[in-house]
Amino acid sequence: MKKEVIAMPKKVLRSQSAHYPFPVLLNKTRVLTREGKGIVIDKQTEWIYVQLEKNGSIIKTSIFLTELIETA
Repeated sequence: MKKEVIAMPKKVLRSQSAHYPFPVLLNKTRVLTREGKGIVIDKQTEWIYVQLEKNGSIIKTSIFLTELIETA
């Protein structure tokens, strides 16, 4: 069995970024979080809600702790 290695997202300081470090389209933007890959389903200020691909659970995380994978 081959394990997938996931690089941890880099933290971006708020003072060094715009309001959002990348454009966010609900239900279309895929991101990498500490918990895994997922799709952004809601956003409130710096907080985003991500539905994880691996188990479908929804997590709340700071957009500054995620990395953009793609925007469909």
